[in-house]
Parts: sequence; structure tokens; C-alpha cells
Amino acid sequence: MQPRFIHFIFVSAIWLCTSVSSAKIEIPFYTPSGATTESSRTYKELVDIFESYNPDIKILFRPANNYNDVLNTVIALAKRKKSSGVSIIEISELLTLKDSDAIIPLDAFIAKRRSFLSQFKPAFLENSYAENGALYGIPVFRSTPVILYNLDLLQTVGVGKSNLPKSWDELTELLIQLKEETGRAQFTLPGDWTEWIFEAFVIQNGGALANPSNTEVWFDKPTTIEALSYWKMLNQKGLLRQMRNWKGSLNYFTYFGKSAVTYYSSGGMHFVSEKAKFNWTSSFMPKNVQFGTPVGGANLFISKHMSEREQEAAWTFVEFLLQTENQVKISKATGYFPVTEAAFETPELKRVYEDHAFAVNKEQLEFSRPKIMTRNYVKVRELLKEAINDALNNDMSAKAALEKAQKKAQAWL
Repeated sequence: MQPRFIHFIFVSAIWLCTSVSSAKIEIPFYTPSGATTESSRTYKELVDIFESYNPDIKILFRPANNYNDVLNTVIALAKRKKSSGVSIIEISELLTLKDSDAIIPLDAFIAKRRSFLSQFKPAFLENSYAENGALYGIPVFRSTPVILYNLDLLQTVGVGKSNLPKSWDELTELLIQLKEETGRAQFTLPGDWTEWIFEAFVIQNGGALANPSNTEVWFDKPTTIEALSYWKMLNQKGLLRQMRNWKGSLNYFTYFGKSAVTYYSSGGMHFVSEKAKFNWTSSFMPKNVQFGTPVGGANLFISKHMSEREQEAAWTFVEFLLQTENQVKISKATGYFPVTEAAFETPELKRVYEDHAFAVNKEQLEFSRPKIMTRNYVKVRELLKEAINDALNNDMSAKAALEKAQKKAQAWL
């Protein structure tokens, strides 16, 4: 009896091991699908295609309304040591995710793939590394602030594509002329991410919002104070209109055609191209000291709380999302820049970037800088937005507002 019993245990063990090893690997996929109307449909389509080629991997699609919802979910899962699989999260949150023990460095995967990093536009990798030099985030899409012009309104003051403002002084003069002609402020700012647009002005003034390692914020630096003082001056002269949110800003410019000049995200340009009933264009954002823009967008992150086999499956999915045809699909659905050089070279996207408005913003990438990326960035961001609001709407000087934000923000780092 004993040999037969041992044989039964042995066979059962083999069956159990085989069953475990052949079971489908389940990988959650968290995305901010509410960012654009088409993104959820596109991600679901990509998940279905991936699963058809990888029948041993099941992608659990988990769309969320926005970046913060994804971030909070991933951190909450990490606290419980649960897997968040693959997530798409705004680039500024890399250090927060790392400090929350939620993600893994990806250098070991990259080391196995020769020339893996060479496929990316170099500017798109700068928000992928932690302070220790390890790479934690893989670019999935990118954007930058852009300036949009209603050429029909500009024509009323004799300005066209050939003489758009190249400096802050020229921009101010244009806004004064437009107000005199129309009787209202013709420069609008979106409310949700005003601080991102503000970062572009700081860069254009020769500054930065943080040191290169993101261990210090530079809110109280002269270059930052001068940039906010410039906004305050525009506001005091009645040249600036603040919108409550990004949707209001986009609709005011696109549907109503009532804004001659607006700063927005490059991700909104496809929408403007499809919906605007007037002549419009974009150009290099005017400079004070230099041309410049902060990169925005999202990275792909892989959860720490997975088995080695699960992490390998997650990496397979990451590589799939970077395939040229899939980058084109994501770019078309979201309006963002693709992240690989090959995607830009496809006939489909070449046609997009032949258009003047899109071409100049691709060219502007030459002057792009990494976006601020501190620890606890959600809190730091709110403090900067508070400083901007204090200066523009609460009769506080730019210097006082930013010095207050500096002190509070540094405490979070």
C-alpha cells in the first residue's frame, strides 16, 4: 500500500505543478481613460489584440477617470502589498510611487533588450529616472504646453502667421491691441493645470521649478517670481482671463471662438483641428530669455507586488504598447505625441505633422525640459497653484505668494 500511496502523491504533485505553471497569468492594467473620449476604446482594443497573441496572459483592464484616481489606487494596493500590474500615471509622480514601494526599477529588463532606449525621443526619457539613476518609468505618451491663436481675431489688429509674437513684450503688445479692439481680455488660461503652463513661462525666463535632482523646489527664485509677476501684470491690466477648468478653456477657444490667444496642451490640438470653425494656428511659445517648454504626459510603471513570472508578463505587455502601430493608435486616440521615433515616421503621423500648427510644436520639442517631479508632488502642485491664485486673485505680491509656497512645499520633500 505504501508504494502505491507514494506514487499517488508523486503524480498529484506533478499535476498540481503543471496546472499552476499553465494557468493564465492575470495582469491588472490601470489607465486614466477619462482623459480623452477615445482612449478607453483604444486601450480595450489593444488589450484584446495583445491577448489574442498571448493566450497565456489575461489583462484585467481597469479604466479610471483621471491620473489621480490611478495614482491613489496604485498606492493603496501597494500598502496592502497587492499587485497593480501595469499602470499609466502622470510623469511627475515617479518619486512618489517609488517612495510608496509601489513600482520596480526596469533596468534589468532593458539590459536584456539591446538598444531598447534608442527607440525613444531623448526628451521623452528625462522624466523616467529616479534620483538614484535607476529607470522606473517607460514613456507611453507625451505632451507639452502650446500656444494657440485664433487667426480671424488676430487679423482685426493686423497680425497673421508671419508676425506672431516671439517675446513676452510682443505678446503683451498684441494683447493690449486686442483688448482695445474687442473690449475684453483675449488671453485665456486653463484652470486645472495652470501650474504646468506656468512652468513653461519659468523655463522661458531662464529658470526651473526644481533643482535637477528634484530634492528642492525653486519657487522663490527670481526667475520664478518674475514669471508670476508677468502674469500678475497681465491680470491687473485686464488682459488675462482665467478659466475654471481645461474643458472651459478649450470650449471657449474652439466652440465659441472668443479667445484670440490661449495656452493649452498639445494633446488638445487634434480636437481644435476637428472642431474649430475659424482659421487658427500655433507657434513657438514667446520667450523672455529663451524658448522652452516642460514635457508632460505619462509613463508605464510595473508593480513591485508581483511574482517574477507576472513581472515578465507585464513587461511583455509594456513592449507591446510601444510597438509602432500601437503608438500610432494611442497618439490618434489621445492627441498626444507618440514616444518612439518610428511612430513619427509612419505615413499616418507624417501627414499630421506636415500641418504647420502641429509641425512647429514638434519642432519646439528641441527646447523641451524635464517637468518638475518631486516627492509628494500632488501636495507640492496644489501649493504652487495656491501661490498662483494668491498672486492673481488675492492681492498678494508674486514674491510673497511664492515664498509662502516655497516654505510649505519644501517641508513635503
